[in-house]
Amino acid sequence: MKRTSLSFCFFLVSAICAHADEIAVWNFNDGTLNVSRATRTATLTTSFNSGDVSFSSGSTVNARGGDPAGQALELEDKANNGRDLTWFVSTQGYSSIRVSFAVRGTSTGFNSNAFLYTVDGGVSWLTFSSFTPSSAFATQAFDLSGIAALNDNPLAGFRVIFNGATSATGNNRIDNLVVEGQLDPSPVAVPEVATLLLFGTGVMGEISVKRFRK
Repeated sequence: MKRTSLSFCFFLVSAICAHADEIAVWNFNDGTLNVSRATRTATLTTSFNSGDVSFSSGSTVNARGGDPAGQALELEDKANNGRDLTWFVSTQGYSSIRVSFAVRGTSTGFNSNAFLYTVDGGVSWLTFSSFTPSSAFATQAFDLSGIAALNDNPLAGFRVIFNGATSATGNNRIDNLVVEGQLDPSPVAVPEVATLLLFGTGVMGEISVKRFRK
């Protein structure tokens, strides 16, 4: 009896476990900074000089949902050292936030880049990590699951500050920019383990009583 009821409870708990999911995706295949898919409010802007922002051949690295290679965002020119790419994504209803994108850089491109985040809509920014792009597209991922203030936050935002370019043609390409997290289940949809155990025990007890009466 105990084995049956515990197995039943394990099945219910497994069925209601939360899972990681997309919050916002930019694949740049339409040649704009517009978000491709989003479950929450999401915007992306850059402080680069407009003439140094273009779109070129993309990649399937870090692509989601079967997105084709299409195009990638290209940012160039040493005159833009210190400028940024910034995106705000409401993480309401999500926790364990992660950000990733495909990136590559030329030999004279931006090779000393910083990744930052904000929890107050951009009033203040905190540096999380730094990275140097490789010469071929590769995934750059940032696990922000340890930053509790980014969970369920309508004012969450992320930024890359570019530095290290040494020529006017030096550039970085960014593609398949993804913000994802763990979808938080509704409290009413997640019974406590103790409740599940009582329910399972009650069901088995009722079955036992019926058998005894027969």
